[in-house]
Amino acid sequence: MRLPAGERLLSTEGLVVGHEGAAILPPLTITIAAGELWAVIGPNGSGKSTFVRTALDLVPPLGGTITRRPELRLAYVPQQSALDAIFPISVADFVLMGLQGPGNVTLLGGRANAARAADALDEAGARRLERRQLRDLSGGQRQRVLIARALATDADLVFLDEPTTALDAAAEHEVLELIEKLRAKRGAAVVMVTHLVEDGLERADRALLLDRDHGVARAATAAEVRALPEFARVYGRFIARGGEASP
Repeated sequence: MRLPAGERLLSTEGLVVGHEGAAILPPLTITIAAGELWAVIGPNGSGKSTFVRTALDLVPPLGGTITRRPELRLAYVPQQSALDAIFPISVADFVLMGLQGPGNVTLLGGRANAARAADALDEAGARRLERRQLRDLSGGQRQRVLIARALATDADLVFLDEPTTALDAAAEHEVLELIEKLRAKRGAAVVMVTHLVEDGLERADRALLLDRDHGVARAATAAEVRALPEFARVYGRFIARGGEASP
């Protein structure tokens, strides 16, 4: 079933994130709705990963509230470099693992789950890799498999952490096109942490600019964020000389 466009999936009110009781960003109030693509941008160490981990309920907030739609299905796509380089698992089994849950804690999910995994690999253009070991894949191939795993879950809201890191230009383009599939499949929302600022803002509906050093946490439409003085302070010198912003 396709999600109604604009349906509220996750919202925060005065959300405070941080480490060991110390806030690292100003309070943040946002609403993520079905069908939206969010670009989360900011310098290295600006709090992007902490925000994502808090939104995913992996770490507790220091203040404020997070409200999730009842029975919200979440998926997380980490950086492909975060995968265990020596763990022996086939691509097919790795995607199947993404379907584990309270009612399915083994890989014995039967034909239905196997079919879901195969269909997701097809959508991600990675079906030919299903019998290969995950550890033997290139960076671009691993990222395709990670996105296939997210597609298999049929999630309502997908968080991606730097999905194009360490990829060449061709692989970057392919991965960004796959990300569009994540929200096109059933109207899911996608929140993407990215260092490809110009490309990210071009594709995104909304953006979140974080800058821990200057106390910035601003959410708005992508065009509005692009026009913020805080954006110019962080990225102006990179944009001005025509390069991709990555401070």
